[in-house]
Amino acid sequence: MSNRDLIIFITLSFMWSLSFIFYRIGVPEFGSLVFASLRVVLAGLTMLVFVILNKKNRVGIRENWKVLTLVGLFSAAVPFILFAFSARSVNAGVLAVLNASVPMISGFIASTFFKDRLSKKQILGLVIGVIGVMILMSENLFGGQSAESGSGLLSMGYALLACVGYALGANITRNYLDNVSPVAITAGSLLIASVIMLPIALYEFPYGKSISITAWVSVVCIGVFSTAIALIFMNQLIKSIGPVRATSITLVIPIFAIILGYLLLDEALDTPAIIGSMVILFGTYLSLDLSFKKMLNS
Repeated sequence: MSNRDLIIFITLSFMWSLSFIFYRIGVPEFGSLVFASLRVVLAGLTMLVFVILNKKNRVGIRENWKVLTLVGLFSAAVPFILFAFSARSVNAGVLAVLNASVPMISGFIASTFFKDRLSKKQILGLVIGVIGVMILMSENLFGGQSAESGSGLLSMGYALLACVGYALGANITRNYLDNVSPVAITAGSLLIASVIMLPIALYEFPYGKSISITAWVSVVCIGVFSTAIALIFMNQLIKSIGPVRATSITLVIPIFAIILGYLLLDEALDTPAIIGSMVILFGTYLSLDLSFKKMLNS
């Protein structure tokens, strides 16, 4: 993993962590399903600019539209809808732990269907990372989850299916779109997902309800920066370091989310958060097969 890939990895972690802040602001006013739909639609409109300005992107999309349709479904449309339904009854702590299962699922898919073998060090790192997320979210997981608030198996099943979608989309990208640019992959998949999500946004939109400027800014930011631009970085990582190592970013996102929550939302920074963060960082270090010596010498 090059220093450039590591910088992209850290930057992407930060960008996706911001989505938690945007969700906190926008979902109460738009509703979870509309917010998720608008996120994809705005991301698709953003990527439309890249398609219009660059002929190579148009060619890449036209020649690979069937595969890009699958990526758009599995990596954006379906997971966002499933998480929207799941978030209605499952608290954020449980969702974060479930989301951290993506690299494990990705590793299973890669090794089973695409013969992309993981080293023992990487497998150990993924397991340690998941344990760290569980420590990080231990209070939310075990401290106040009532039956009413949503520990239902069906709702958690929605979130796990979303994680399967993320993992499958990442593996399809790596194995079938290797010769397509990250921008074309992102543009094609998001434009196709936008066509699917637009009717949902129009049908479920809270017409007649006053939506604040802050909420509109949050949905624009999550669509443009935390989805469109972020997915360009993600597709670049998938092509560069593989789907399993790239999706291990889901282990790091909770750390940034907690820091941002502490700085911007006055949320508590407790001992489990600190311990869990250290465990996650160690697990991610192993799963990415990093070497401090190589990094310093490169």
